[in-house]
Amino acid sequence: MKKITKIKKLAEKYHWQFLCFQENIGMISFWKNKTDRINIYITTMTVGTCMDHPKKGKTQLFRKYVNDKELENIFKCPRLHTGKGYYKK
Repeated sequence: MKKITKIKKLAEKYHWQFLCFQENIGMISFWKNKTDRINIYITTMTVGTCMDHPKKGKTQLFRKYVNDKELENIFKCPRLHTGKGYYKK
């Protein structure tokens, strides 16, 4: 639970609102502007961002094994590419 509290504080710092925590799959979700969403799978620290890309439309970008600094950078800029993930349209 310590990790969840840390993630929530980081999200608040960048004005992301807590949406839900799905304990059965270990995922915590945040949203911003009612369109952008960040899902964090706590056990693997896989981070998925769902948003409307200006040119590509609705997209999802997943990054695996995200560390604390990378997570903060993702909250700052959800389109950030870390070289650790994959993209879906």
